[in-house]
Amino acid sequence: MIKLCKAILPIMVMGMVSSCFADTYQDAQTALKNKMYTEAATQFENACEHGNAKGCFQLGALYEKGDGVVQNKYKAVSLYTQACNGGETHGCSNIALMYDTP
Repeated sequence: MIKLCKAILPIMVMGMVSSCFADTYQDAQTALKNKMYTEAATQFENACEHGNAKGCFQLGALYEKGDGVVQNKYKAVSLYTQACNGGETHGCSNIALMYDTP
């Protein structure tokens, strides 16, 4: 019984942690929808730092446009790369577009 508890506990904790960051991403999406760009950037950054590839992509888009953050296309490419490496295909596409656009 104790072995079973020791095996289940880490899985439960990981599930709670990932759901917290899913909530962070959803909070960021809500802020973005309400045009609260600075709040969205903060939440997407938090999600990205914890491995959420979609959060990295969305934060990259904010840096590309300068919404809620100081526009920085180099940072945008870096975030798109992180998103792409995390499996977010839109990040891969946006890298190509940024290199193709002067």
